[in-house]
Amino acid sequence: MNKLLLLCFLILTPVSLATADMKIAVVDLNKAFESYYKTQDAQARLKEKQDGFVKDLQDMKTEYDHLGAECQKLQNDSKDMTLSAEARADKAKALQMKVQELQTMQSKLQETKDERSRELQDEYVRRRNDIVKEINQIITDYSGPQGYDLVIDKSSASAGSGVPLVLYNSSKLTDITADIVKQLNSTRPAGGAATTPAPAAH
Repeated sequence: MNKLLLLCFLILTPVSLATADMKIAVVDLNKAFESYYKTQDAQARLKEKQDGFVKDLQDMKTEYDHLGAECQKLQNDSKDMTLSAEARADKAKALQMKVQELQTMQSKLQETKDERSRELQDEYVRRRNDIVKEINQIITDYSGPQGYDLVIDKSSASAGSGVPLVLYNSSKLTDITADIVKQLNSTRPAGGAATTPAPAAH
């Protein structure tokens, strides 16, 4: 039994020593993402485009409501007994045409709404992926020269349950978030709004 315990100790000791020698840091990827000036620029551009889409849809909705009002008037006129039978027939015929126009406008309004929503979502995903890729590269470029063997994103969560993947990290671990944010915003064009970096915890 003593020989077995000794064998286990000899096998596990190198792994434990290797783990103890590892230099590990944590980073808050969400905070880095939100603090990056390119994220803020992208959000501003998406908001501007969204506002433009909303205005276009409001204009179309105004036109749709106007057509609806015309349909209602033609319907009332087609039943107005003070008008001649011929006049009522003309109103009924005009009503049919106007209803078709209204239905076409309704379909166009819904199609435009769906198309613009997909366009905004696609652009949001594309911009987010590009920014996350840049941040990951900055973290990689920073961590190697600093001698880190492992950098953990403390803001990450399970895709299935939403439970944080990092439930606890010691305050002894270096938090490189502030350094990463500083490097990310080092290329900010002159005149850009200042971003307050996340505080580092050592």
